[in-house]
Amino acid sequence: MSLLVQTPRPLPVRLLDYALTGIGWLAFSYLMTAGVIAVVNGVDHSLEFPFMGGVVATPTALLLYVTVCAINALLLMLWGTYRKRVTRIPPTGLRMADDIQLAERFALSTPQLQDIRLSRMVVIHHAEDGEISRWEGADDTSIRLSA
Repeated sequence: MSLLVQTPRPLPVRLLDYALTGIGWLAFSYLMTAGVIAVVNGVDHSLEFPFMGGVVATPTALLLYVTVCAINALLLMLWGTYRKRVTRIPPTGLRMADDIQLAERFALSTPQLQDIRLSRMVVIHHAEDGEISRWEGADDTSIRLSA
């Protein structure tokens, strides 16, 4: 399984995640297959809820669906709030790059970096390798850095 966001998790948590995901896919597959088979055979009983006493009117079914969605949303928000409070990690101190580091990073001289900073509006053009090839300041001057 390839996750979009990969975070280090202990083995039991990972196994629980895989188990719940597998159960969810199995349940979805069963319900989808059973529904398709029922529609194909012409025995569609989708509006019958045994625990509600037979066929349910459309507004009642929609109210049931909305109620389930609201409960799921509430549980998700409560879980997110709980996790946010429990796993709160203080942000690490971010170092601001000084002028020398910025100039080195973008292959600029310190006066060129100052020119860019002092301009009210700057359009920066990049070369194929990602470095700054030239920029245009608010006074319509174009400064070329490389050939």
